Amino acid sequence: MSTNDSSLDPTAAVATICDLAARPVTLDGKVITLLDISKVKSAELLDRLEVLRERARPKAILRRRKPTFASPAPDALLEQIVRESDAVIEALAH
Repeated sequence: MSTNDSSLDPTAAVATICDLAARPVTLDGKVITLLDISKVKSAELLDRLEVLRERARPKAILRRRKPTFASPAPDALLEQIVRESDAVIEALAH
């Protein structure tokens, strides 16, 4: 069973627990990437999350999109997100 500090890896063939990334104490002054996984309504959910601009005062909010929800994000996209971002919010909606 997962705890607050771990999660099940959705890409693993067998249930595998993995550690979660460290969370910043605040989003103020941070670069936040909103990742659209290409599922129906994902973009709309992220649109609503952009209220972070008003509440958290991030340095920037970037929008990125996976080519398809059916497979993991391409390595190039993940590397770009890691280079650019202090935090990522991934949208899962349908």
